[in-house]
Amino acid sequence: AMFQSLLAKLSGSSNGEKCWQLIDQGARVIDVRSPEEFASGHLPQAINVPLPTLDQWLHQVENKQHPFVLYCGAGIRAQKGCDILKANGFECVVNGGSLKDLVCCQPS
Repeated sequence: AMFQSLLAKLSGSSNGEKCWQLIDQGARVIDVRSPEEFASGHLPQAINVPLPTLDQWLHQVENKQHPFVLYCGAGIRAQKGCDILKANGFECVVNGGSLKDLVCCQPS
């Protein structure tokens, strides 16, 4: 059983499931892609904060303890966004990876 829980931790799907649990509990979802990418399809829960504007946006956030899930096209920009938020005192920031990953593991 221990081996299986380790595998679950390592597999991408468990991260997605964790993200959806957070979203269900009220985490805010941030799409850090460009407005054009956002317009071509996004999660209904998501707000669009393109990565270059994240530095300005984070100053408007009142509750840095609130959980945030970030995603992008492949997971790279979302990781950069997570790093920026953590460096600015945000306590619960999760890289949700790509939009495709999140859509694939969305609970029905």
